[in-house]
Amino acid sequence: ILERVGRIRPGDLFADDTNFGPLVSFPHRDNVLRYIESGKREGARLLCGGEALKGDGFDNGAWVAPTVFTDCNDEMTIVREEIFGPVMSILSYTDEAEVIRRANATEYGLAAGVVTPNLNRAHRLIHQLEAGICWINSWGESPAEMPVGGYKHSGIGRENGVMTLQSYTQVKSIQVEMGKFQSIF
Repeated sequence: ILERVGRIRPGDLFADDTNFGPLVSFPHRDNVLRYIESGKREGARLLCGGEALKGDGFDNGAWVAPTVFTDCNDEMTIVREEIFGPVMSILSYTDEAEVIRRANATEYGLAAGVVTPNLNRAHRLIHQLEAGICWINSWGESPAEMPVGGYKHSGIGRENGVMTLQSYTQVKSIQVEMGKFQSIF
């Protein structure tokens, strides 16, 4: 994980080598930083990040360093709540049944991911997870035609795809006869 985090390159959003941007606002950044502090306070071990990025062009944006915690448990705020920031919590498990039970025990269900070379296993697991958008061997990719939305307290609406267009549309059926109209009544 830390090797991959090392490949994250925050910076000028117009630079070709930048692959990580700021959060949407300073209040949101401050909220993410409060979550990070709660993780530390509740006993999670900080592996990297955990702070706002400053200097070198970062002061004008709501930047938070990619943050990874380990030694986490299901009762921690950083595990239970949706942070919407660059914060990862690593938890251990013993078997698939435990993973499904613990993942579904949360009140949220926006996203889930399974990483495995065994696609049968991946599909078996992903279909048991209560999440609105799911990835197998990927994370965060969502093409425009793929509906995105949550389960439970993560919401019931969808964005993207034909499903969203249908929900924004009121259907009206119209029949036009171009020739002489012959009614059977």
